Amino acid sequence: MTAGATADQKSTDVMATAPQPMHSALSVTIQDARVLIQPSASSTTGGVRTQPLHTLVMDLDSNRAEMQLMPRQGHSTMDVLAVMGMCKLHAGSALIVVTAAKPVAQLRGTDVYEVVEAQVLASTNASQNRANQALLKLLREAVDPHGAGRGLYFSYFYDLTHTAQRAALLASSDATWAAQPTSQRAEQHFMWNRAMAAPLLSAGAHRFVVPCILGFVQQLPGLTFQENGRGPQVKATVTLLARRAASRAGTRQWRRGADTEGYVANYAETEQLLTVDGPATHPAAGTTMSYVVVRGSIPLLWTQLPNMKYKPTTVIGPSQVSGAAHDKHFTSMVQQYNNVLAVNLINQGHGTEGKLEDAFRAEATRLIGSGSPIGQAMRYVAFDFHAECGQGKYHRLAVLWDQLAADFKVHGLFKHLNGQAAATQQGVVRVNCIDCLDRTNVVQGVLARKAVEVMLRELGLMPSGSTLTLPEAYPLVEKQFKIMWADHGDALSNQYAGTGAMKSGFTRTGKRTMGGMVDDGAKAVMRYYLNNYQDGRKQDAIDLLTGAYRCDTVNVPPIKPQPSPIMPMMLALLAVGLGAHNFGMALPYILGQTVPPAMAEADPDHLQQSQGMLHGARHLLSHVVFNPPLGSVSASIGRGLTSTPAADGPALHALIGAVLGYVILPVVLGLSLLVLLVQNGKHLVNKPQLCPNLAVTVQKPRTGESEKTKQH
Repeated sequence: MTAGATADQKSTDVMATAPQPMHSALSVTIQDARVLIQPSASSTTGGVRTQPLHTLVMDLDSNRAEMQLMPRQGHSTMDVLAVMGMCKLHAGSALIVVTAAKPVAQLRGTDVYEVVEAQVLASTNASQNRANQALLKLLREAVDPHGAGRGLYFSYFYDLTHTAQRAALLASSDATWAAQPTSQRAEQHFMWNRAMAAPLLSAGAHRFVVPCILGFVQQLPGLTFQENGRGPQVKATVTLLARRAASRAGTRQWRRGADTEGYVANYAETEQLLTVDGPATHPAAGTTMSYVVVRGSIPLLWTQLPNMKYKPTTVIGPSQVSGAAHDKHFTSMVQQYNNVLAVNLINQGHGTEGKLEDAFRAEATRLIGSGSPIGQAMRYVAFDFHAECGQGKYHRLAVLWDQLAADFKVHGLFKHLNGQAAATQQGVVRVNCIDCLDRTNVVQGVLARKAVEVMLRELGLMPSGSTLTLPEAYPLVEKQFKIMWADHGDALSNQYAGTGAMKSGFTRTGKRTMGGMVDDGAKAVMRYYLNNYQDGRKQDAIDLLTGAYRCDTVNVPPIKPQPSPIMPMMLALLAVGLGAHNFGMALPYILGQTVPPAMAEADPDHLQQSQGMLHGARHLLSHVVFNPPLGSVSASIGRGLTSTPAADGPALHALIGAVLGYVILPVVLGLSLLVLLVQNGKHLVNKPQLCPNLAVTVQKPRTGESEKTKQH
């Protein structure tokens, strides 16, 4: 989707010109710091080759990489599927390779793989370096499919970093573009391993290094439709592909808003493709249509740093600093997509979200009203999702669709027919909420369904002349479609926030249920824990892999052990729980005028005193707990209790001492410790240490300044 693309612009088929093949299997020979990588015998034509092979030679201690012609090595150390790159450490470098992957989709006849296992290789010297040890742990976490590396994908031939439209238009403008290896023509903005791949690509290892994306890929093959809704069967495949931006990448609380260059946190481009598979005689066979939608944090300078509070303090930068970042962001988007419709789903008129909406609206209104080409190419729509769709009123999404329908029609879809771009998408909808996860995924799912319906109508696969929707025309396809979009939302949410998306129950089933609300509550608690106590380290891992942090031999990486509030918090909760438990154990005996059997058996001589204490407790309850103003029932209970003679003074004092010592004291101590922890929470949370400055794009204003707000 480049600027100036027109609907009648033609393009050559990206696959028409055979690209230089990537090596799909590699043999790695490790000689401590010296590493040799060659195409494996199984990936070369004619079996074992005797002539010299293009070999990637690396010295991990000296950070050198070069291509050489060398004979095949007799005994390789390991076989790998791909090379992700080389990451410079404090001393030496580490090599990151993919050792296991599974196919998850096929696009244009080539497989797309999800990384199942990746290894980080380093020399003995590098591994023993104390500063490197922490860095190597972070790198392993960054490529761990169960950690920060969840959702890494690659393909040997299909370029996952480009949309189908971008690839087609680039191929039409440059005949040699499609013949390049995917690593050479990758879109750097979405190439997750671009930083670590750079030194190897500079050495000419384009056929060894695969461009990876972090995001989501899922495919629904073999879907059955009918010509005009009732004619012969037609098979088609729907693919959903999301690619995260490698700029300003990170976690939910440590990467918010924009930076001064206009890059925003949690920016992801989602592409939905529909390909007609057959029969071969069908006029649309081989046709691919696609629709692209994006998400990204509110493009202003604002922060929301974890401080152990459930809703941390939010700091919003003034217009004079946020305005430039806002304009850079939309300038880049317009250059990429031609037209931009910004849809803001956050709360309006109150709390932090209301202030963010006011600020975003003010900047968008200023830019649109400036008369500049960028302003003329964008539009801003605010839709208070919680106010409109709260309490399960999701049918109110129709109100939002009415505001977007005209832009949606003007933007259009991409259509690739007979090796040519028959139509192009001329704009994009940019959706955001506060996290760009939960509300955002619901709305993007609505837009995607509308896009599929338009595709099916244009391909002649919906009942002619009808206004049937996808659920009405093809309910089985609709069911799979909803599950796929819910999986998409969960994947992107896990990468940014550590849990699946909230409201995914609605996306998955089309209904808002009690089970879905309970699930949302559990996710909220888990997000709180991860964002406060785990995400600092995860952020460091991402910063190291994406190149936000660059190691050198002079400055030791600033990684130190961090204090954890987990133990004092557990002690505080234990104290509160102990006090509540003691009160709960004693209350039935107090009300029942009995002494616990164990107490009577253990100390029968004090039974009379204990009974007196019980009478004293009942006397206290009659005046404190069962006071007549609380209600007629409580009042009657109180009168019944006061009819019993009260305990004598010493017994009453003993009871008060027991209540203070065993109930009130632990509760007060526990709550006091919790308050102390929260007040000092910003010093106790797990913080990123490699690039802490990237989290603070705007400084916290002094007390009393209007920019300081708190979430409500």
